[in-house]
Amino acid sequence: MCDKRIETLRNRLGKASELIVKDDFLPMFRNRQIHFKKEFEESVKLAKKKNNPEHFFASIWACKNVEKTLKMIRSIIQRAIEKAREYQASIEKLKAEEDIKNNYNPGGRAKLAKLFAEKGMDYSKIFSL
Repeated sequence: MCDKRIETLRNRLGKASELIVKDDFLPMFRNRQIHFKKEFEESVKLAKKKNNPEHFFASIWACKNVEKTLKMIRSIIQRAIEKAREYQASIEKLKAEEDIKNNYNPGGRAKLAKLFAEKGMDYSKIFSL
């Protein structure tokens, strides 16, 4: 490969180019990047946390390990998505509780309970607060 092609591939690979030691494998990694965008980005983040990131990155994207890698990385991505959803749901729940707390009118609620009691209706069954 010529120097211009190597430079172009390294530019397009971005942060992953730091993890690729041999220039002969640049096209293979670029192919993986194009076909598996999310998984590739996640694998770069994961590899940078390892003791020997270059070796780890090369071994997970080797031809014989691609299927296992995709399965593993996709499960990591799904766990992160689930965690984000749970976090978002907890934020929404806290906002709803705070809204109820801020908009609670004890005087008005007492009047409403009195009206229901006069009519012989059970106030607690209508509102669960």
